[in-house]
Amino acid sequence: MAAVAIVALPSCNEIEDGVTDIDSWPSPGGETEVYEPKTYNLSNHPCILHTRTDIDYVKAHLGREPWAGGYQKLLNSGFSNNVRKASPWEYLARLDANNWAEGGGRWKDAGLEEYYKPGIQNSYMDLARDAAAAYQLGLKWQLGGDTQAAQTAVKLLEDWASVNKGVLLGKIKWKDDVIDSNEYLMLFQIHHVANAAELLRDYNNWGASEGFRKVVDWLTGSWYPFAHSFLEKNVGDHWWMNWDLAAMTAIISVGILAEDNDMVNEAILRFKQSEGPGCLGGKGVIGVFEDPSGSGEMLAQGNEAGRDQGHNTLCAVLVGYFCQMAYNIGEDLFAFKDNRAVAFAQYVAKYNNPNGTDKPASADDAFFKYPESSLPFTTYTYSGNSMTKMGSAGRGEVRPGWDIWASYCKAHGITGKYVSEYAEKYRPDGGCGQYGTNSGGFDQIGFSTLMYYRE
Repeated sequence: MAAVAIVALPSCNEIEDGVTDIDSWPSPGGETEVYEPKTYNLSNHPCILHTRTDIDYVKAHLGREPWAGGYQKLLNSGFSNNVRKASPWEYLARLDANNWAEGGGRWKDAGLEEYYKPGIQNSYMDLARDAAAAYQLGLKWQLGGDTQAAQTAVKLLEDWASVNKGVLLGKIKWKDDVIDSNEYLMLFQIHHVANAAELLRDYNNWGASEGFRKVVDWLTGSWYPFAHSFLEKNVGDHWWMNWDLAAMTAIISVGILAEDNDMVNEAILRFKQSEGPGCLGGKGVIGVFEDPSGSGEMLAQGNEAGRDQGHNTLCAVLVGYFCQMAYNIGEDLFAFKDNRAVAFAQYVAKYNNPNGTDKPASADDAFFKYPESSLPFTTYTYSGNSMTKMGSAGRGEVRPGWDIWASYCKAHGITGKYVSEYAEKYRPDGGCGQYGTNSGGFDQIGFSTLMYYRE
């Protein structure tokens, strides 16, 4: 039998080895600080992405806009169907179709012939779709009291926990423990699963059941170790920021669900002081600048700004989720280092804000509200690529999640000009399955207007 484990990661498969100057980058803040672990109250459930206060507020506003529109998007989503059934795999894979689409060949070399089934190379999408469904059904239960939605969601999670044994690994190793780098990309879905379970734990006392415990054991015993392992190795210049963020969102969400302070501290300290590109206190941010447009706000150039905007916008949304999960247990990472996370999101929002409400067909400056020249840019090298200007590919990418940023800024007296404009343009946002049917449409959990917009 081939060795099997659990791993997953963000959305990129075109990374090449190279030389970087990232280790010579000065910290944007100049100083080096060491942060100590804390003891968080992890028992006040629900407390991952949504608290009881959040849920009660939204329920009281469902008859008004923009909550009504956001709720309708939830109800109209094909993934909030009350009769959905799980499609679990014993072992999950996310493999390059050019090499792994058919049995034999590489499968034989890897000692995995017995595991080959048609479609297994894309089996991660079954987890992505079922995780999205479980979360959306959990929202239907919490906001509308739909018990059938809750039953369906619980069954989805329990079926995956009962069947899945992790990620397919074999004799061939791409790097360390995986047979293909793409297998790291599956971690995106783990915070979806954890948040779904958190929403459902008070349904019919499910949180005290054996089924719930099996889901927690599946996440902590399989997915957490793989996320941890990836972050341990991602200290150089190979994988980009969004890869780290996938693992970090997985760990903090699973840690809160399992009431494990060690996991939560690991994720938060990675955000603050690690050597990886997901660290907002270090390599995740290349430079912090005053907005040259005279808004009086700060802008922070991130690790993927010079790469492309599909990944850069993904990073901004994932940082928002991560900060929100920490915020709900008492750690304000939005405010960390003089609101550096907000400055990062502002930078991304300013560059990607189109003149209209649709994604522009071209990345040409003429289609956007703010010209590229209005954003400062520091030249840098990463993953063997020299970035001398903003990566314009994918400019204007629409990803749900911006009302997290707008809501935080409003509540804390921060102007948040660019995140607020960007959120307003696409309000109310939807969720998985409503922004594309491939992996990119399932990287972010969505429904930020529904759950975070405040008067």
